[in-house]
Amino acid sequence: MICNYVYNPNIWPPVLMALLMATLSVYSGRRRSVPGATALMIASLFAAAWAAGSLLEYAAVDVATRTIWFKVQAAVQIPIAIAITCFILEYAWPGRWLTRRNLALLALPGLLGVVMLLTDDLHHLAWRSFSLANGSIKPQFGPGSWALLVYSFGMLGLVNLLVFGWLFRRSPQHRWPVVLMLVGQLAGRMIFLLDRASLVQSPLPLDLFGMSLEFLMYAIVLLGFRILDPLPLARQTLVTQLREGMLVLDSHGRVTSLNPAAQAILGQPSRRLLGQSIQDLLPTYAAEIGSLQAAGTGLAEINLKTGPESRAYQVELSSLNDFRGQVVGRLLLLRDVTDQKRAQAQIIEQQRALAMLHEREQLARELHDSLGQVLGYASFQVDAAAKLSRDGQGAAAADQLDRLGSVIREAHADVREYILNLHTAPSTQQPFFTILEQYLKGFTNNYGIQTHLAIDPGLGDQTFSPDAQLQVFRILQEALSNARKHGHAHQVQVTIMPDDGRVCLSVQDDGSGFAPNEIGSAGGQHFALRFMQERAEQLGGSLQVQSAPGAGTRVILQVPVNSKPGRRDESPSGR
Repeated sequence: MICNYVYNPNIWPPVLMALLMATLSVYSGRRRSVPGATALMIASLFAAAWAAGSLLEYAAVDVATRTIWFKVQAAVQIPIAIAITCFILEYAWPGRWLTRRNLALLALPGLLGVVMLLTDDLHHLAWRSFSLANGSIKPQFGPGSWALLVYSFGMLGLVNLLVFGWLFRRSPQHRWPVVLMLVGQLAGRMIFLLDRASLVQSPLPLDLFGMSLEFLMYAIVLLGFRILDPLPLARQTLVTQLREGMLVLDSHGRVTSLNPAAQAILGQPSRRLLGQSIQDLLPTYAAEIGSLQAAGTGLAEINLKTGPESRAYQVELSSLNDFRGQVVGRLLLLRDVTDQKRAQAQIIEQQRALAMLHEREQLARELHDSLGQVLGYASFQVDAAAKLSRDGQGAAAADQLDRLGSVIREAHADVREYILNLHTAPSTQQPFFTILEQYLKGFTNNYGIQTHLAIDPGLGDQTFSPDAQLQVFRILQEALSNARKHGHAHQVQVTIMPDDGRVCLSVQDDGSGFAPNEIGSAGGQHFALRFMQERAEQLGGSLQVQSAPGAGTRVILQVPVNSKPGRRDESPSGR
């Protein structure tokens, strides 16, 4: 049998085609999780067998051997046509069209055709005779061959064209792949028909070249475009289902693509949004968007719609760079943060309510210590005045009652000040520093003491946490009260400055001052300073009092940024 074959230079094209088809079959088999890859693998295996048969036909010496391999090639060409149609059906609609029933309907005529070709010596339905021309076998077709030609090229080709047309119309992303497959199929089969009709004279296997061109297009579409690859499909699905609005901008800031969430956010269909500048779509925030584009990346916050339907969005811009690092576009994300901001506002309000409850506890302790002492002193003075009156010392009793009246009036003024302070407190309605400024103006109007407020520009209203704002506010109120009652001040300077990760609040008055080492005998002033010290400790900060007789008083509070008050485990002494 070996002597029937000799080396022929014409065998090299079939060898290369066989190796190419075998390689494509192995590669498709490794990617068989991709819809259509299994059908392409089977078609490539039969194509490799076709190329191997062509190789042996060219290498054969006698006509009989060449005829045998010609028949083998004809037999494997029918499964190739069926496998290609299966590939196209699975590619167009994975798992829907290539059912077992449809596969059986496609395979049955092909199976009968293969049996007919392999048994042609018994009935000669496929070929009438064979001849050798230009080194190639030229058959005279019988009715069976014409029937198979009509089936594989006519019926299966029509099915392929219908599927291509449907896919081209229904899926824009498949249009270029459809064009490539259609060009490959038409070109490959046209070359095959020209070769079979002997319209082109060539010693080389032109039918194999046409087949290789067709398979190359299929491989490029399936494995190059990766439209049916699960990973790109997963990414596409993720973009489609993404709750955040996503817009892809070109280098000029025009919208080139967007997902359904972005259409819903902007309230317009994609056909109206594509090609428009993002600054034209968001004219109210053109300056903010322009700043982000200039920086290439960053975050901003915008509000769309008004009234109860108002929604807050966080805008995130990222640069899209090519392999050279050059900016070719930008990715803009619109993230809805309305619910998050509402939840944060609710948490802040809850923190503020808890701070108010804690403040009431603190006020109860302060009233217990300060007013309790005043009432105890008043009770003692009343008893002393009554005794002097019974002893006939009316003048002394009157002096006692005068002093008692002065103490009670001072206590009454303190109670009124407590009430005023409770009515003036930080809230979510106004910024903290605005409320502070308003309180100082009211203090000046009520007591005629000039106040001046200086705040470092780098500090914002979020410097203190909501519950810490109340404690800082009460310390400031207590310091101003001391300047009024004990220092008899005419001017007060309030300064708030950053200090190495902390915030320093300073209250400087021009009052009479006092000797700090004698503070224990200062009565109400002693209690006031102790209350301020307790509040400062709850904030995790420190309080210093600098004073001297005739030199005024300076209260210095230092607290961490965004500090939160802690709870005391023990009640203050004297309770």
